[in-house]
Amino acid sequence: MIRKQISNVVESALRLWVPIAPIVVPFLIIIAVTQLLHLFKAAVGADHLVFFYLLPTAFVAMLYGSVLSMIFAIDATLVADLFLYNPGYTLYVSDPRAAGELFLFGLTALIGAKCTGELMRQVERPF
Repeated sequence: MIRKQISNVVESALRLWVPIAPIVVPFLIIIAVTQLLHLFKAAVGADHLVFFYLLPTAFVAMLYGSVLSMIFAIDATLVADLFLYNPGYTLYVSDPRAAGELFLFGLTALIGAKCTGELMRQVERPF
């Protein structure tokens, strides 16, 4: 009797998780990567950390496809601008080179997301 109730609870939790997972998982990945990069920037004083978002972008493309990965790439660009570039906590970028770096990262991430999503789709349907 208790096993059946536990099984019902697990099934209902899975039914709730499946539709929201493609939104929640990339969001949590962005938060985790941003925290790590922000701590690394504070500890070491490193610059040009935005490109560390490329690997999670490819990971999201492999899990959920290119559309969600492209949304992830755009969000990662905005979050990196907000937390990793001076002046902090604004979307304004004071250095034109940093703005160019963000633009190139966004472009690279969008292209990489689309390519990774297409490659993963071909793995599912080879011909």
